[in-house]
Amino acid sequence: MKCGILIIGSLYWDKENGRDDWRKRRLDMNATIPVRASIHYGRMSASRGNTYTMTFRRNDPSGMAALVRCQREIETIDDLKDEVAALWKAEAPNSQPGAIGSGWGCVGALLGSDEARALAQAWSTHFRTCRTEGLSVVSADGNLDIKWPEAASKVSADIDIILATATKPATVPPGAKSVADAWLGQNDGLERYFLENVRHGIRTSDDVEIWRRIEERTPDWLKSDDYAQAIEILRAEAAGHQ
Repeated sequence: MKCGILIIGSLYWDKENGRDDWRKRRLDMNATIPVRASIHYGRMSASRGNTYTMTFRRNDPSGMAALVRCQREIETIDDLKDEVAALWKAEAPNSQPGAIGSGWGCVGALLGSDEARALAQAWSTHFRTCRTEGLSVVSADGNLDIKWPEAASKVSADIDIILATATKPATVPPGAKSVADAWLGQNDGLERYFLENVRHGIRTSDDVEIWRRIEERTPDWLKSDDYAQAIEILRAEAAGHQ
């Protein structure tokens, strides 16, 4: 069975904390498919200076994420466990071996084919053994409570199992202004999260509004050559939305 990782943030582009190695060993980055996803900047991250990171929300597939095929196929529940543990280790490099989540997030699975659904009971048992509860769009059985992602083009994903990390969202969803102001209120390079997401096609429906607020305030970091491509994309989109 073919397995894919639904990526909604820095896991796709960050080269630190072993993530680049995880992508090289585990993923076929050439088999990335842009898909529609219900995502937004909805989790306040203390490790990112109380700026906002991506999280899932239900019933609003207006964002764009990356579905990346795994190099190895899934044949048994142990194969699935191994892929899940590797994903969580890429998310949380200091976690214990075999962990699948923590208080701020956890990995869930979407079983798409009949063959994949044959692993449902074994996967649920493993998830419940590792955790006492679900989180966000991950149920107590470890299943992702989201629709099967729709490809943005006519390219077929040809995937049986999708894995994704769901994170704990803010109790009150932040508006675009609050998200932008969090990046404007720091000078530690944390805005990179937003601009790299844009550059790599990981998008939300709030991006233009976030961008307009940022550009209006003209922070010094907008002058960075590293952001030129993302800024060009955002300025073109903002012009088109006038």
